[in-house]
Amino acid sequence: MSTAKELMTTDLISIDPNDSIEEAISLMLKHRVSGLPVVDASGSLLGIISEFDLLELVWDPKTTRDRVEHYMSNELQTVDQDDDLGAIAEKFQVLSIRRLPVMHEGRLVGILSRHDLLRHIMQARGQFAPVVPRLLTPADSHAQSPAGR
Repeated sequence: MSTAKELMTTDLISIDPNDSIEEAISLMLKHRVSGLPVVDASGSLLGIISEFDLLELVWDPKTTRDRVEHYMSNELQTVDQDDDLGAIAEKFQVLSIRRLPVMHEGRLVGILSRHDLLRHIMQARGQFAPVVPRLLTPADSHAQSPAGR
């Protein structure tokens, strides 16, 4: 069975706990990710900040709590780079989380998402093709609107 090392993303986009929440949001939007590992200057994993964590800002968008450290989750679930995908899939299901930091000898070496596992399934089934979003034309939008039915 495949391991985390074979599927993980190693080109990590991470953030420092002292960075602003605006920086975290900007990075997530720019790179189209739903969460970021939070690491200190030495590269040690301290937590994860996710879209879910930042939803709290809806109720108080002008808060003075403006640093990543104020919102990040520090109760981490991780996997080892040598863990098999069955154990990882079970962890995703049981914990209902979107991503898992991948560790090796106590160091962050990658991140693995549910999306990565689904892509692997499709590749294993010989079904993988890049998904290109179909742009709606004005006619499509009209045909799908309640008024257009």
